[in-house]
Amino acid sequence: MASKTKLLIIPCSGKETSKLAKDIFDILKSDYGLEDQVELLDSSRRSQIPPGTLKDNRHPLVTDFFPDMEVQVDIGRNDLKDVIRGKHIALVEHLLTPNSKASANDHIMNVRGMLDIVSKTETLKRTLVAPYLSYIRSHSIEKYEARGFYQFDSLRKTLQDYQKDGLNAILTIDPHSDKAEQIAKQLGIDYHWINPFQSARAINPAKLGLSGEKAELITKRLRPFQEKVLELKKQYPLLYFVSLDNGTEKRVENFVERAYPDLSIAEVYARIAYFDKDRVAYENSTAAFKNFSIINENNFDPNGVYIQIDDMLASGGTSNKVAKVLKESKAKRVELWASHAVTTSEQIKNANDRSYIDHIVSLDTIPQHPDLNLEYISASAHLLSGELYKAHQRLTASR
Repeated sequence: MASKTKLLIIPCSGKETSKLAKDIFDILKSDYGLEDQVELLDSSRRSQIPPGTLKDNRHPLVTDFFPDMEVQVDIGRNDLKDVIRGKHIALVEHLLTPNSKASANDHIMNVRGMLDIVSKTETLKRTLVAPYLSYIRSHSIEKYEARGFYQFDSLRKTLQDYQKDGLNAILTIDPHSDKAEQIAKQLGIDYHWINPFQSARAINPAKLGLSGEKAELITKRLRPFQEKVLELKKQYPLLYFVSLDNGTEKRVENFVERAYPDLSIAEVYARIAYFDKDRVAYENSTAAFKNFSIINENNFDPNGVYIQIDDMLASGGTSNKVAKVLKESKAKRVELWASHAVTTSEQIKNANDRSYIDHIVSLDTIPQHPDLNLEYISASAHLLSGELYKAHQRLTASR
């Protein structure tokens, strides 16, 4: 029975999403040895369907937008019954593509359209594979409600809609908070998130079916930022790390502890500059050293390289404010490392401002405009493949 548990990867839209789905498919076959256990069903665009094609059982899968940007998802019964039925369905989608006409809402409708189509036949499981999970920023609504400020709970609503449409699991990279996981569990959705700042200690090769030299090579791809630290250490011996606010403290502490296993706990904390941020209005936030930060205006190493660590970069406003404080304290170099570049076309100019931040590094989780001046780490397909492999193996074992 286990050998018949097949994983079918379906991109919910074209271009970058189709490429990501193909990359995941290739990695699962080559790196994880799924071979004939994994399949890829790519979709066509409207323009690729020959004129006169009948809307019948032989019609290929189409995922596209009508001219007015309404979502179109069509399929004939042959593919639905012969290709999709009875399999673990992994729906791959970039939920944010600032470099296109499609909005986050459009991509969500792509997913819901595919879930609607898939619901017309029996499947083992339906998993959404999304490098970046949209609407994740509505996690702090309770904090603002205490101030008398109410926000649309878009995260809860989005997950509720996915669940009602038949989604069983979500697989994503570095969500903004644990709120999505809490809501998903309440809704009965399996939730898998990947920490790109993890070290080798957090990766068990046996769970990935790996051993020997192959395990060493593949696990390096699953810890992109730790590998980046090893590379930077060769160039700059004095590295310090920056916690931008309360939400990044644990992330930074764990990252530094793993990056410097030989340091004592006290020495680890001495490598971290702690900042406090308060967004008092939409367009205004403040940044200052926290009172317990060992690194501060009066105890500062001007020869160091200071690396801000965060999950998201938009316009870089908060990061620039922190970098300004660091540069005014005579920091030699300031970098920002983020999992997701959520920058829109209107924000590119500000995000490219290098008055205080010398260099920005981001994963390739979000297709971006080529004018955005970032160093991209090609890690999304590898991170998603490893987690999807584990999720599929658990499903296989349960059967």
